[in-house]
Amino acid sequence: MMTSIKNYGDFFYRTLAGVAIGAPILLVGAVSQLSEGAERGDFMAYGLGAVVTILATALVLRAAYTLGFTKALRIATSEPHRSVTV
Repeated sequence: MMTSIKNYGDFFYRTLAGVAIGAPILLVGAVSQLSEGAERGDFMAYGLGAVVTILATALVLRAAYTLGFTKALRIATSEPHRSVTV
């Protein structure tokens, strides 16, 4: 069996892009089947929130994997009160 992707990092980003594009489309399709009302809006808002959360988690885990989990934990715990803006 041979894969068409030579760099497996490209597969991750292509899959991530597919989820980022496809999930909201499927969510809109599911919401369109519901009747009008507050539940419809809530379902759409919470669904999009879940999609964004999943994508952000995937990116954070990918960054941690790329850096190495021990190095990422060392960076995160090295200066717990460091300000991002300074």
